Amino acid sequence: MKDIIVIGAGYGGLAASALLAKQGHNVTVIEKNEQPGGRASLLVKDGFRFDMGPSWYMWPQAFQRFFSEFGEDASELLELKKLDPSYRVFFDDGDVIDISNNIEKNYDTFDRLEVNGAEKLKKYLDVCKKQYDVSMKRLVYRTYNSIFSVFSPSMIIDGLRLKPFTNYHNRVKAYFKNPKAQKLLEWVTVFLGGDPRNVPGMYCMMSYLDHHHGIYYPKGGMNGLANEIYNIGKKYGVEFKFNEAVTKIDVKGKVATRIITKNSEYNADLVINNADYHHGETQLLEEKHQTYKSDYWKKKTMAVSMHLAYIGVKRKIKGLTHHNYFFNENWNEHFDQVFKTPKWPDKPNLYVCCPSKIDSDVAPKGMENLFFLVPVASDLEDSDEIREQYFDKVLEKFENETGEKIKDDIIVKSLFTHRDFKERYNAYKGTGLGMAHTLWQTAVFRPKHKSSKVNNLYYTGQYNHPGVGVPTTVISSQILVDELNKKGVLS
Repeated sequence: MKDIIVIGAGYGGLAASALLAKQGHNVTVIEKNEQPGGRASLLVKDGFRFDMGPSWYMWPQAFQRFFSEFGEDASELLELKKLDPSYRVFFDDGDVIDISNNIEKNYDTFDRLEVNGAEKLKKYLDVCKKQYDVSMKRLVYRTYNSIFSVFSPSMIIDGLRLKPFTNYHNRVKAYFKNPKAQKLLEWVTVFLGGDPRNVPGMYCMMSYLDHHHGIYYPKGGMNGLANEIYNIGKKYGVEFKFNEAVTKIDVKGKVATRIITKNSEYNADLVINNADYHHGETQLLEEKHQTYKSDYWKKKTMAVSMHLAYIGVKRKIKGLTHHNYFFNENWNEHFDQVFKTPKWPDKPNLYVCCPSKIDSDVAPKGMENLFFLVPVASDLEDSDEIREQYFDKVLEKFENETGEKIKDDIIVKSLFTHRDFKERYNAYKGTGLGMAHTLWQTAVFRPKHKSSKVNNLYYTGQYNHPGVGVPTTVISSQILVDELNKKGVLS
């Protein structure tokens, strides 16, 4: 039995702590903030309950695989609701398109967008399914300790089948010429923190999940999902310390012996860091114990930051569904202003979540809960004046494209962007998602689960393989715990 300290109660820390406690270890989770969930925290204000971060329950198979380790059925435990439409897309020419959980309806939609659109979508999704099957079989649920991890003949063959050197945009463009059809398939790259022109085409498997498996809503939203993992951890004896920021990982020789916080000290046989990877390396460790020093991070392409607005409106809003996207005609300009010439986007693409359409608990009766998200470059100047001005720009776009003038009906408004990501989550450069999924920041090219300088220090979360996203963060912890067991570290 090991004494294990987990730093951070985000999805990765919650998943790892629950898995380790189930094996009988003494696990303590230390969290700087007041609640579990990390970026999936809950903001409660004047009767409104806002998911502060993730809002999409996608890839149900991944969550089922995790909860089944505890004898739980995810669909029952989370009381999952399948959304229909899955989401709604507003184009700036006034066209509005719903993507359904009924694939036949989506075939009809793509037929209207271009000649033989349905047949093209079927062929494209067939390829996406093959990508998914190969990824599940060979790539996702495994660790990558070195470049040699991918050099077995079978791995090379399967890897080449994924066509990793084709970017996402070109993969979609090979099937569809209509710009709207392309955007309807490329938008998922935002989940990966990247630009469709720079994200590897292998990630088109997300389109298969989107169209064939649909989008769900768990009871209590994505914070509710975090709380269920938290409750499982408590059931198996995990001890949680909230409002306690870690200040140092104390290393003697090549062994982490103590975790020092602002309030206390904790001895450890094993340490798992689920805090921001950059923060864990550069702020909690002395330089001589860092695997990835400052120069490493400066060379990396960071994922998007976000301009978030949590909005309570004192009336119902017509025309919205649960998930809504607002796309500009030239959305490449937006991506250019995130990754090439960083600035606040002149013509932002906008995501709006309206969970009050299906969940009466997130807003007072007769009112609406809105979550605005604009992907923006990391490390931008972020003053109160700038964020307020940008919110006005985003609100104007929303009002113009929906025809719903809500400015005078807003009774709750809270903005969250770069400095908030830095202060609340210790996020490097204020990124919302860690490292982007470029080709050279995928799989073996992402930071390792194990420290190369400290024998008993490990990492989990969105920086590790498989990468950005809620299900992949949970998978990261499953991979880590499996690896610890295989190597006898927990014996």
